[in-house]
Amino acid sequence: MIGLFSLALVMVGLVAGIYLNVTARAATAGRKIQEMQTQILQLQRTNADLETQLALLTSVRSMEQRAVALGYRPVDPGQVLYLPVPGYAGRQEAVLASPPGPAVASAPDLPPEFTETLVDWLQDLILSQPVPGVGRGGAP
Repeated sequence: MIGLFSLALVMVGLVAGIYLNVTARAATAGRKIQEMQTQILQLQRTNADLETQLALLTSVRSMEQRAVALGYRPVDPGQVLYLPVPGYAGRQEAVLASPPGPAVASAPDLPPEFTETLVDWLQDLILSQPVPGVGRGGAP
């Protein structure tokens, strides 16, 4: 009797230990997930801040100020000199879609084996089977 009681006590102790171990691991994993989510939010904020700084640095006003500081000045259209390049046809227009028109697509020519429905196939299969006792020289 004492052996069974001590065996039950040991089993309860083992189950409790395993439960505590699993619970501790789950809590640790949950804490790591929370830390990673916090880090993700911080990185997203940093990215948004950097994108804002980039937008400010590449704005028209900022670019004009830096160009003037570097010694550049606006160009008068009368001062521009264009050089002809032999063989250059100029900027070509990009064609991204077919011209407007009837949107009727012709069906591809497929063999009948690929256009036959299941019902048609079963009907042909049933009709091609010989009927016993019919067509063999007389009535049954």
